[in-house]
Amino acid sequence: MTKSKTLIQIFPLVTDIDLLERVLIQLKQNSLLVDKDKFHIILDVTLPLTDYLVDWENSILKQDYFIDKFNSLKSYGNWADECYFNITEDIKGCVDYCINNVYKYKDIDNIIWLDPDVFFNQYALSIFLEASLEVKKQHSKYIITPEYVKLWDSTWNVMTNENFLSKPYTYVENHDPIMDSSQVYGDIILEPMNNTFKFGGGWFTMLSKELLDYFEFPQDVKGYSPIDTYVMQFSKSTPGAIQYKIKNLVVCQDKTYRNDVFYKNYVKTINRKHADYNEIWAKLIENGNKVIDKNKKHDTINKVN
Repeated sequence: MTKSKTLIQIFPLVTDIDLLERVLIQLKQNSLLVDKDKFHIILDVTLPLTDYLVDWENSILKQDYFIDKFNSLKSYGNWADECYFNITEDIKGCVDYCINNVYKYKDIDNIIWLDPDVFFNQYALSIFLEASLEVKKQHSKYIITPEYVKLWDSTWNVMTNENFLSKPYTYVENHDPIMDSSQVYGDIILEPMNNTFKFGGGWFTMLSKELLDYFEFPQDVKGYSPIDTYVMQFSKSTPGAIQYKIKNLVVCQDKTYRNDVFYKNYVKTINRKHADYNEIWAKLIENGNKVIDKNKKHDTINKVN
């Protein structure tokens, strides 16, 4: 039996190093419920030490502190079939990290985008892996997501678990993400989204490799831009693309327990989000439009022939 291969990728900033430890512990707990006869898991954790993101010269904590801490976490990944802990000064943000992995890991079925500041229950990984086998019976270009608590505005209601729909839109700012993610809220149902694409990029979002390959991402972009928004937008124009959500499995971003004060006092980070956003977004959109036009012409030629 050929095993299904899934890459779990995590890209923590240096100030996320303690959150990284927490999410790795959660994954190791999840691994106990994974059927190793059916699934091959690759764990890629990459820590950027580039001076593009941190002013190391004016930081009290230096690179060595984070290298030592990062290396001390490697044993948390010993459950995976393949485990890579990488330190890089070349990758400048989540966009080039995500794109690099699409080209780097060729022989895989899925990629899970996972941020270090999320909470998920012990069943999450096994549920996602089993769900991918079911979806793959009908679709090759797919996205699978959990549900969320009530988020910032009505556009997120389609992704909100029904137990949280009556909550105010401010709920996400002061709820308990441990308690809200630790439960299963009813029968686990794999529900198609009917041509709707909506998700948080690193909130345990699973994307099929075939879908990501279809986008033919440009490899010359580096830094930050919302690659999840890009995937949502162009999935609508991708033939056969579909999103499923796993009803009653809730994943939460942590806005309650994370404590950034310590590292903010000792590490001088450089916020590149606004500087990179427009330029990278323009390149992604230009690339997406080219891919759409190319495939339209290809489909037209095939129809004629």
